[in-house]
Amino acid sequence: MYDGVSFRVFGLTHALTASPKIPAPIIYCNEGDSVVLNALSISQTDHHTIHLHGLDVNTRNDGDPATSFYLSHLQDTTYSFRARHAGSYLYHCHVGDVVHVQMGMYGMIVVRAAGGAKQIYTGGPTYSKDYNWLMSEVDRSWHDSIPVHDTKTDRINLPRYVPDYFLINGKSEWEIGVDSTIHVVASQNEPVLLRLANIGFYDNRVIFPKYLQAKVYESDGRIMPKVIATDTLLISPGERFGVLILPNDQQQDSIRMEYLNMNTGLPENVQHIPVSVTGIYTNTQDVNLDKTISVYPNPTSGVFNITYNSTDLLNVELFSSQGKVLLNSAMIMGNLTLDLSAFPVGLYYLRMTSDDAIFTKKIIKD
Repeated sequence: MYDGVSFRVFGLTHALTASPKIPAPIIYCNEGDSVVLNALSISQTDHHTIHLHGLDVNTRNDGDPATSFYLSHLQDTTYSFRARHAGSYLYHCHVGDVVHVQMGMYGMIVVRAAGGAKQIYTGGPTYSKDYNWLMSEVDRSWHDSIPVHDTKTDRINLPRYVPDYFLINGKSEWEIGVDSTIHVVASQNEPVLLRLANIGFYDNRVIFPKYLQAKVYESDGRIMPKVIATDTLLISPGERFGVLILPNDQQQDSIRMEYLNMNTGLPENVQHIPVSVTGIYTNTQDVNLDKTISVYPNPTSGVFNITYNSTDLLNVELFSSQGKVLLNSAMIMGNLTLDLSAFPVGLYYLRMTSDDAIFTKKIIKD
């Protein structure tokens, strides 16, 4: 751990020679894929399964030993599923799962859009980069003296749960800031997808700085019926969300991750996820929106025009090269004239948005 402490874990690995870590490796696939997992149990004292949390599977592949089966030492099997919906899912052991999950037998499954497209869902809003965050906790006392699962009576005597470590992707405290899978690095105007999942026994309350313009698009592997703009998101154990952020300012800041005791509702720990936003992102192009927009002349000596051929509302923002908003307007089907005469010679940026589509363009004043 971040403080140098070590303790025993159970684990799920992708190779017989690999040491288990918390969490287990992410399983990636694309919407429409047929996925087969080969599972081999190497555990002389415990039975195990693989539960495909949130995925559409039949009883045989669900991984609940009460309705399917479990694996004993050196037994193997396969689990299969069809990735029908892009989104975030989990996999974990479902035998004595309160203990085996706490011991480290869990990981994420990420179903990307069809063909691996950088879209929140197939045909949905695009993103430039993505981060996968899996939240959990560790109570060291459970690892030092592992609660015994009596498989004959299917009973476990559980001690009080008092976590010592509060994790994101198995990291906490200073480790978070130096982990490239957690620390958000983006440019202004860059759409970034955050896949957030909770496999711990505490609630997570995520607080986003307002300039990130966080919007929730996906919940538990399904498209939200309505996109929700919010700066606060509550994630209960087992839940997953897809959140798109679109930074509108250049800042060094952090996202606040609170771990709430489910008995009291109070935060018992807070982790801070660094966010570094610099420069201006200009590579976001929605092909369909691009076809409806013309910008001319460019370069310009001052005045330039935007022609828009759609009845959908188009929001137009003009930025300086330092990211300061200089002009903003809105238009529907027609022509908009903008004037750079009062501004110095140099490089400027247009960001035009319609619903969830984004189109950016460089403007040169000479």
